[in-house]
Amino acid sequence: MKLNNRGWGLGFLLIAGVIVILILIVTSIKINNLIKDNRKSNDSNKNSQQTNTSDNVETSALYKTLETNLEDAGEAYLIYHETLLDNTDDFIIVKYDTLKSEGHISNLPDPVGNKNCDGYVMIKTDFSVKPFIKCSNYKTLNYDLWEE
Repeated sequence: MKLNNRGWGLGFLLIAGVIVILILIVTSIKINNLIKDNRKSNDSNKNSQQTNTSDNVETSALYKTLETNLEDAGEAYLIYHETLLDNTDDFIIVKYDTLKSEGHISNLPDPVGNKNCDGYVMIKTDFSVKPFIKCSNYKTLNYDLWEE
């Protein structure tokens, strides 16, 4: 039987396969880097869309501390008023003035300016507490949605 010597050959097919695999690897790395860059830019866009107008990182941390203090006060309020959740389907709103009058929090000083911040907590029926504050240069995202 006579062999047909017309064709590409096994060596050429192996080399072509390796080249195709290398092209796929390089392309997938480039696509992965593009996706990561896109996610980073989306995250930075989301952060810039928040109501926080101060670019100072320390000031932003102080506002987060105020939110944490308000959340702790809401949790303390919940311990004493746990039965309030029995009368509601979803959540209750407790204002800062109520928390302050009952001694759960002292004040919410605005890091920028000499005024105090205002706020409230949303206490859900699953006992989770979400704080919302409003200061002169900062407002928690979605503050206006739940304010009574």
